[in-house]
Amino acid sequence: MEKIEEETKRMDSGKRTVVAMDGSLYENYPQYQQYMEEALVELLGDNRSYIVIIHAKDVSGLGAALLAATNSIYST
Repeated sequence: MEKIEEETKRMDSGKRTVVAMDGSLYENYPQYQQYMEEALVELLGDNRSYIVIIHAKDVSGLGAALLAATNSIYST
């Protein structure tokens, strides 16, 4: 996340970085969501307002499709 911020300067531009979480643990246990937020503060400090964690279903399938698509561009 720090590397993304260094390269894109999203905080300066007012843009956010969205992290999509998939899985029943994140979806069904609000305390786990709180742990994730606390871990971000521990790792990045209080100034992590540019990072948003959302729940999204089937993120792993979408990620795999995007990875396959980007690799197919470079392998042709």
